[in-house]
Amino acid sequence: MEITTLSRSEQKRQQIITAATTLFMDKGFPNTSMDQIAKLAQVSKQTVYSHFKDKNNLFVETVTAHCSSSNLRKERFEPAQSLEENLLRVVTNFITLVFSPEALKVYDTCVAHKDEYPELALLFYDAAPKVVMQQVEVCLCSISQAGLLDIDNPKFATLQLLGMAIGDWKLRHALGHAKINDVPPAAYIEDCVRRFIKMYR
Repeated sequence: MEITTLSRSEQKRQQIITAATTLFMDKGFPNTSMDQIAKLAQVSKQTVYSHFKDKNNLFVETVTAHCSSSNLRKERFEPAQSLEENLLRVVTNFITLVFSPEALKVYDTCVAHKDEYPELALLFYDAAPKVVMQQVEVCLCSISQAGLLDIDNPKFATLQLLGMAIGDWKLRHALGHAKINDVPPAAYIEDCVRRFIKMYR
C-alpha cells in the first residue's frame, strides 16, 4: 500500500484549515480573525494569507474539506448492488453529512449573518449544498440510464428525494428544537427510498 506524505506546505495548509474549522465552530465567522487562526495553527499570519487570500476563502475551504471527507462526495452508482441498496446508501450518507455537528453549525452561522455577510451564504451554498446535490443528480442519472427508473428530470428528482429524506428535522434544528442526535431514523429513510422508487418505477 502506497503511503502519501504531505509536503511541508501542504501540512501547514491542513493545520490552517483545522484551526479555522475549530474557531469558526467555537466563535462563529464574525468573531474569528486571521490572527487567531494563525496562532492556533502555529503558523505566521503571512503563511495563512499565502494559502488563502481572505477569511471568506478560508471559510469556503473548511466547508469543502468537510464535504470532501464525507462518503457522499465519493458516491457512485454501483451496478453490483440493488436499486434500493444504491439509493439507501446515497440518502443515508446525505443525512449523515447534513446533520453532522459541523454542517449544522456552519448552516446556523450563514443564516444568522446573512444580512451582514450575504456573500457568505452564497459561498457556502456553492461549496456544499450545490456540490452535494450535483453528486446525487449524477447518481440518479446513472440509475435512469441503466433503465432501473424512469427519471426524465434528474434535478427535480434529486430535490424530491433529498427533501423528503430531510423531513422537518432540519427545520427543528434551525429553530433550536432538536438535539444534536435528533435525525431522521433509519425506518423513515427506508420508507422514503421505497416511495421514491415506486414513484419513478
